[in-house]
Amino acid sequence: MTAVIRSLADSLRRFGDDRLEALLVARPDLASPLPRGIGPLAARAAGATSARRALEALTLPELHLVEALAVLEDGASPAQLAAAVSAEPATIAPALERLLTLAVVWGEDELFLLRPLREGLRTPAGLAPESAEDPSPEEARARVARAREEHPEALDALAWGPSTVTGHGRLAAALLAAGIVVADGEALHIPRTVHLALRDGRVRRTHVAQRPAPTGPERTERIPGSHDAQAVERAFEALRLLGTVRGFDEDPPGVLRRGGLPQRDLRRLAERAGTSVLSLATVLQTAWQAGLIGHDGQEWRPAREWDAHRQLSPERRWAELALAWARGHHLAAVVGTPDSSGTGRSLLSDLTRRDGVRTRRGSLLQALRTSPAVEATEESLAASLAWAFPLVPAEVIREETAALLSEGEVLGVLDSGALTVLGQELVLALDEEITVADARLAAVLEQAAPPPVAEVLLDADLTAVVPGRPAESLLPLLDWTEPVSRGGALTLRFTTASVRRALGDGRDGEALLALLETVSRTPVPQSLSYLLRDEQRRHGRVQVSRASTVLTAEAEVLDLLQSAPEASSLGLHRLAPTVAVTLGDPGFALQVARQAGLSPQAVGPDGRPVDEQLAHSLRGGPVDDDLVTIDGPELRVPAAEAVARLRAADAGQAELSLTDRLLDAIAQEAEIPLGIVDGRGGVVVKQARPLSLEGGRLRARETGRDEEFTVLVHRVTLG
Repeated sequence: MTAVIRSLADSLRRFGDDRLEALLVARPDLASPLPRGIGPLAARAAGATSARRALEALTLPELHLVEALAVLEDGASPAQLAAAVSAEPATIAPALERLLTLAVVWGEDELFLLRPLREGLRTPAGLAPESAEDPSPEEARARVARAREEHPEALDALAWGPSTVTGHGRLAAALLAAGIVVADGEALHIPRTVHLALRDGRVRRTHVAQRPAPTGPERTERIPGSHDAQAVERAFEALRLLGTVRGFDEDPPGVLRRGGLPQRDLRRLAERAGTSVLSLATVLQTAWQAGLIGHDGQEWRPAREWDAHRQLSPERRWAELALAWARGHHLAAVVGTPDSSGTGRSLLSDLTRRDGVRTRRGSLLQALRTSPAVEATEESLAASLAWAFPLVPAEVIREETAALLSEGEVLGVLDSGALTVLGQELVLALDEEITVADARLAAVLEQAAPPPVAEVLLDADLTAVVPGRPAESLLPLLDWTEPVSRGGALTLRFTTASVRRALGDGRDGEALLALLETVSRTPVPQSLSYLLRDEQRRHGRVQVSRASTVLTAEAEVLDLLQSAPEASSLGLHRLAPTVAVTLGDPGFALQVARQAGLSPQAVGPDGRPVDEQLAHSLRGGPVDDDLVTIDGPELRVPAAEAVARLRAADAGQAELSLTDRLLDAIAQEAEIPLGIVDGRGGVVVKQARPLSLEGGRLRARETGRDEEFTVLVHRVTLG
């Protein structure tokens, strides 16, 4: 005969090692730090904070079961639970099994919901909170039966809606008189027992046990291999956009005071790169999360890892980019849109961060992998995601679904709502170790991509055609030309503007001509040689440089400042005897001038004195090196090792601390003698039942008394 399960601790002690491991993996906060025994583990699982976190991880059918258990009396059977959600016991079995594994529910023939969830879910399934004034279930059924004779349609409409009712007309008065609704101030609501009677005792009308699959038109391919070719083309286009970060050295975008890249700079960079704002935003956001770009408080620049990244093969570079996107915590598609406070979200800032987005993005990618034959619609994907994360607001679900579709296309992992050959491998790589995942993605791109082409066809009309995917040696051509068309071949055109731009960026025209003579099938056209050499002769007649701060003073004062050792860090450049400029910001220049023994004054562009605090505020914050974060607690030791330690502690092989002993008493629902140190150093002993332990405070109930008391743990002793 199987022993009765009397508590959550009893339930956990019956878990096999595999099931305990699954619990710790799904709820890693329970093992941080690792409790010393099953009893403390159970008490921690039943804590309010951990229970709420577990609730957020439930799918729609699991959440419906929890809501039903919050309505039913403790000890409900699986059959009663199934009836409450309009299903059969066999239908709810998988969801119920997971709730038991997550330690959200315990029991076997009699089911019990964790106390914090039962108390915290005050309005489950739209039902009103319980009240002492609610009629009995029998009286509620009688009221509904009488009112249904006169207002059947109204009762049917109210049954599955929310408990709050609006209206003050004749119908509302009739329902109020019949006891179907009761007055709550000026509002009306349906008492819980009456609402359950309207629903024939059920909590939910339907039970969706299976996740809705993504749906949409059938995926077809007029030309075999065209989808793979488009995916490869987008992947290398993303690498081209990533390469534009090299231009940050010559013309870096600025940094907003609150962090991030200004929208005007983003539009300017996208126009220069010949792409859309969303495409460039996706690539830059991903590069930032991969640690390839950062800022010094004033300007965005390539980070230390940039050079090492550029030494990798194109396939490896794309693999790192794709993994950084899939495992990232930011959305590029929301850049420029207002947040809840009305502040516009800027790229490369915490305003685009979304807690849990990595998990939800991975869930959507997994769902797409199960439906490879369809081009999933945004609506069907949103419905699938809402099933998996029912507590996430609908607006967030729609926003993240749209972001996945648009950002995934930029990187070549999605195409018209379907995973590409690259995307299929990306889903498999999500659960792999980083080096293995990199190798997998690099291999699939190398296999799908055609071999690079290291030759170019030049024409007298100043066009250059690369008949295929350009090799790394041909990438400098992109700096000198304007793209005409992309696809199976890349067509570029040399223009006066493009040549001037390249010269302005410091490119060498003679080096370009040498490259063209090496890679061109035909001689370099004379028109192109003339264009390059003519523009090179004109280049530099007007010189433009950057300066952050202007210093004006009498000539002898500037001489004194420039000769001071403290001023060497300013790098002053004299434009005139009384004018000098520096790349340092105004606040730094003021500080250096004081160190040199002078008495500087901050002035505005109009020459009038300004508040010195403004000058100092122009300095930005440090580069944010913490680019890789996690969604929440993670298991710090392997699950199998954690379970082994728990088993050893439960067998008495480890001495329990005061906290662990209290947690064990909470899990066992046992009464123990509590010693409480009073203000004079004495100890008052009470026979009490510990109820919860959170935030260093113990909540307990003394034997024979109804009221509870709370005491700081450091004032508690145990005999």
